[in-house]
Amino acid sequence: MAKKPSKLLQSESPPDYIDLDALERASRDETYWQWIHQTDSVRPVKPTRRRRGEHSTACKCPNPFFSRPEDYKPLAGELGYAYRRLIKRDRKTRQASLRMRVSRHPYFVQLREAAGRSRDFRPDRQHLIDALVPLLISCADISTHIVAMNLSKLAAALSPKDENNEVIPETAVTVTRICRLIGELITFGLLELPTGVQWDRINRHWFPKHVVLSEQLWKIIGVNIDKIYAQQSERLHAEADGFLSAGEEISVRAARKRWYERMRQATLVRRREEAVKQKRVKKYGKLPFDDRLNAMAKWLVKNLPADEVCQMSTDEFERMAHLRLYQLNLGLDDPPPDNIH
Repeated sequence: MAKKPSKLLQSESPPDYIDLDALERASRDETYWQWIHQTDSVRPVKPTRRRRGEHSTACKCPNPFFSRPEDYKPLAGELGYAYRRLIKRDRKTRQASLRMRVSRHPYFVQLREAAGRSRDFRPDRQHLIDALVPLLISCADISTHIVAMNLSKLAAALSPKDENNEVIPETAVTVTRICRLIGELITFGLLELPTGVQWDRINRHWFPKHVVLSEQLWKIIGVNIDKIYAQQSERLHAEADGFLSAGEEISVRAARKRWYERMRQATLVRRREEAVKQKRVKKYGKLPFDDRLNAMAKWLVKNLPADEVCQMSTDEFERMAHLRLYQLNLGLDDPPPDNIH
């Protein structure tokens, strides 16, 4: 069976959309098609005001480490056992090093997808977990397992320090790294936040968040759960002797609730004092130094007990006025001397 000729062959002239001159030039010019593909691959640049900074995005402290100083008193009971499970110290050189890497525990592999992760931790986060867990155990309360140290102090404790025991800014552990890691440890169930996040409606700020070391964290470290709960109960009874009646018991939940109430009350008092302090700073800052000193003396007479004011000499009263102004950063450039005259 004969094949029918195509319409292009049947027609006497090619269609109008075929440019024969362009095909002829393309056959002679080797760079023609290269130029065609190059123009197709170039995309117009989207206008934007975003600019890449010149700072480095590398981690400033990729391998942090924490160990308790040798002159510190050893942790008691199971807390001390948990710390020694994580940190060891060479008997000859007295150099501290990691005994156990918490970040390499199979628990993180098993619950990786449940925690919303698809990959393993990066090396810098692994080292941060290994350094943060001994620090949390070192500063946890023995009766409630609450960590009361704030994020900035945690970051400073993990950061390298110079010969003056001051944090080196170029190699410091940032607060954002600690904050993100604590949130991830809460997701994995190693830390707990029983009260959640609460809002201070008076001062329009969040109340401080205090995490609790969970039972799963103690299991990963290898602590005897029965012993640590017995130690916790003994401590609770010892603390309850001062403010509970005879025979009354207090649970871990009640102790944590009472602790959170005390911390919340202390936060309100501190914020109220700070607001009053800023009000005085704003009021006294507009006055000359002599009027400022006079206003502070009037404030001391009004707020201090009358017997305390009467028992002070004139030099002591003047020095106290100078000290209060210096505490508000409204005094002289140098701190007040021991003797005014």
